Amino acid sequence: MTTLLFLHGWGFDAAIWSGVVRHLDGFDCRLADRGYFGAPVAVGSDGPCLVVGHSLGVMHWLADLPSGAAGLVAVNGFDRFVEGDGFPGVPRRPLDRMIARMPQNPVQVLSDFRARCGDDTQAGTPVLAPLLSDLELLRDGDFRAGVADLAVLSLQGAVDPLLPLSMRDRVFAKAERVTRLTCDGAGHLLPLEAPEWTARAIADFARGPA
Repeated sequence: MTTLLFLHGWGFDAAIWSGVVRHLDGFDCRLADRGYFGAPVAVGSDGPCLVVGHSLGVMHWLADLPSGAAGLVAVNGFDRFVEGDGFPGVPRRPLDRMIARMPQNPVQVLSDFRARCGDDTQAGTPVLAPLLSDLELLRDGDFRAGVADLAVLSLQGAVDPLLPLSMRDRVFAKAERVTRLTCDGAGHLLPLEAPEWTARAIADFARGPA
C-alpha cells in the first residue's frame, strides 16, 4: 500500500483534504497539520511514500523532505512564491502588508485571504505564531533547487486568483521530471473545488506508468 503524506496550505488545516482522501481507497493517507487553529500534527513514513502539498504546503515538504519520498504532488503548489531573480511570481508587497497586519488583526487577515481564494467559510480561532512564521516563509522561501532529484506532479487550477499563469508554467522547472495538469474552471482550492479530479490525478501518479 502506497503511503501518501498530505500537508495543507496557509490559512487552512488538514480538513481541506477530506474530500480528496474519500476518493483514495487503497492508499494509506496521513494528514499533517501546521497548527494554525489548534495543535500541530506531524506525519511520516517508515518506507517509500509520496508527499502531497497544497499551496505553501509544498514548500514545507521541500524544506524537510522525508527520506523515503519517491515523488511530490503539488496541488496549486510552487517551489517559490514571490517574483524576482528571473521568476514570475507574486509581488512581495501584499505579503509585507499581511505580515504587518497579522499581529493586530489575524481574524481579518485570514478572512480576507480565504475570501480571495474563493472560500467564505469561517476559520477557527487563529494561533498567531505558526501563521506569522509561515507568511514569512511564503515571502522569503526559495526551494527551486530542492526539486532537482524529484519526480513532480503539478496540479493547477485554470482560473487561480492567486497564481498568475506565467508563474504556474514555470514552477518546478528544475525537477528531474515534471508532469503538469490543469483543471478547467478551478481556482486555488483544488482539494475543495475538484476533489475527485485531484484524487484521480494523485492515484495515477502514485501507481506510475501502466
